[in-house]
Amino acid sequence: MSRTAPRHGRRGSRPRPPARPSRTAPRRPGSARTRRPATPTARSGGGTVRARFTLSELPLVTVRPAGANGAAQAAVRALAGAGRSHLGGRLSLTSYGPASRSALRPAAWRRAAARAVTSALAGGSGTVRLRLPPRS
Repeated sequence: MSRTAPRHGRRGSRPRPPARPSRTAPRRPGSARTRRPATPTARSGGGTVRARFTLSELPLVTVRPAGANGAAQAAVRALAGAGRSHLGGRLSLTSYGPASRSALRPAAWRRAAARAVTSALAGGSGTVRLRLPPRS
């Protein structure tokens, strides 16, 4: 009589369940686990400008930060262009990312301010995020 080894390796051991993929296993691009959380900065290396405009009945536009006079003028022009020059509001501007101190910032603030006013007049949130191109 010949003795044969058990099919499962060592004598008396049970078969192991199939191996599960490890938590650090690479996943296909774009799947939920590989995506990075959304951040205010663009992945391309540029920055982001956020403008928030809140309407008021007073015909005065206040802007924060105080040095953004061009953005305030763009907001007033957007209100007048929509036939609502009798209204005013509060404009808040924020810059994120490496392009926040570049020469593109004043022009981006003006564009974002005009879009935020348009959004607020259309009944939207009045908040606009505008991505800037990367510095070269």
